[in-house]
Amino acid sequence: MNRSTQINYYLVLVFAFSYVLIRGFTVGITHDEALTYKIIQGDEIFKGTANHHWLNTQLSSLSTYLFGAKEFALRLPNMLSFAVFWLFLFRISKTFLKSTFTQLTLLLLLCGNPFILDFFSLCRGYGLSIAFVTASLFYLFRIVDLKSESKPIHYYLSAVFSILALSANLNTLNYFLIAIALIILSALVFKPKNRIVLLSILVILCGISLYFSLDRLFFLKDQKELYFGTGNLNSTIDNLIYSSFYIKDGFKEAIILRYLLYALLLIAGFLAIRKRQVFHPGAFALIILASILIALVAENGLFEALYPINRSSLYLFPIILLAFLLNVDELKFKLVRVSLVTCSVLFILFNLFTYNLKTTMTWSEDSCIKEAMLLIKNNIQDDSIHTAECTWIYEPMVNYYRLEYAIPIQEVFRDGIKFDGEYLLIQKEWVSNKNYTPILMDRTSGLAVYKRKSISAN
Repeated sequence: MNRSTQINYYLVLVFAFSYVLIRGFTVGITHDEALTYKIIQGDEIFKGTANHHWLNTQLSSLSTYLFGAKEFALRLPNMLSFAVFWLFLFRISKTFLKSTFTQLTLLLLLCGNPFILDFFSLCRGYGLSIAFVTASLFYLFRIVDLKSESKPIHYYLSAVFSILALSANLNTLNYFLIAIALIILSALVFKPKNRIVLLSILVILCGISLYFSLDRLFFLKDQKELYFGTGNLNSTIDNLIYSSFYIKDGFKEAIILRYLLYALLLIAGFLAIRKRQVFHPGAFALIILASILIALVAENGLFEALYPINRSSLYLFPIILLAFLLNVDELKFKLVRVSLVTCSVLFILFNLFTYNLKTTMTWSEDSCIKEAMLLIKNNIQDDSIHTAECTWIYEPMVNYYRLEYAIPIQEVFRDGIKFDGEYLLIQKEWVSNKNYTPILMDRTSGLAVYKRKSISAN
């Protein structure tokens, strides 16, 4: 990697990490984050739901114990994981990609992706998982790159990072299984020092992790918590595409980009076959991607499991891109190299106006809750405890702000609007009630806040 490319990597780190950190302060708490907050506070009911991303909950619990439970502290583990993500992208780029063009393409398409950056600013397991998958990939590639000269520490670290990814997000189970299989296969072929000890430790560590993960997975299935996803693999790919452009509901050109992606991966596969090397970073990336897709199809057919979509497929981004770039890296056609960087720059320019410090694509309807709650706090002029009602989806966020921002209202519940509260927070429904007057109406998020007139009359 030449000096100018390294400078570009460091500049992107500064800008992207700053963006992530600032959003950690400014983006209001989202619905799922507020449920995680409930789990941290000891709610056993939500602990038994798919919202409980185990590693994220543990790290956020530690962070809030040290720094309080404001949004920034809840999100701190994921924000710091961006540094891990960037570091291992940098190491992959520097170690396994020879062309400046592919190095820059990897950087821009991943560290410039606004959808990916969203999850490094949120208290969810997805940012952690994509960071740890990337770290695991680096050490797995390191093993097949060094072959017989690889060290036991490379095997351990690749396995440990895959375990951490699985602990952060159960959706990475297929990656975990495939990565561990490739790690064990490599250990059998390359025979590193203390191979028997290495294999024994790997089997024990991964066996324990797999046991607890499957136990959790079957529990969630029994609780009918595994309802998020799609019934079509193409929908997963389409969603990855339009999420990258920060578009929630898709666009008709996505199908063209999907076929283009398939074509590019076929080209990458052809180039990998030409090398006639199974133990090669590019070949391993393709094997991992193909194996994950085959596993998803098999699980859908055998168990009617849904295909991942939106945030649950986030970890696929680096795998797909590396499966392509690691195999086209050695092409010396100037047109190919220039096209890669040009498309990457155009991608950044297209998304230039989607970067923001207020909202997320996934939970855009939650963007004004913080503003609404602070408005209510400023509106209350006495020391008494007031009442509020809200649409069910706002309940965890309202209760979060009630506690953490000392807003003097009683606990709200998910039992709907009964027009008994002094304040109403309603989603996507403008009410006509002579006893209430609107004090905030945001048509973008669909939030309307009403105040009972009798309050001002007093």
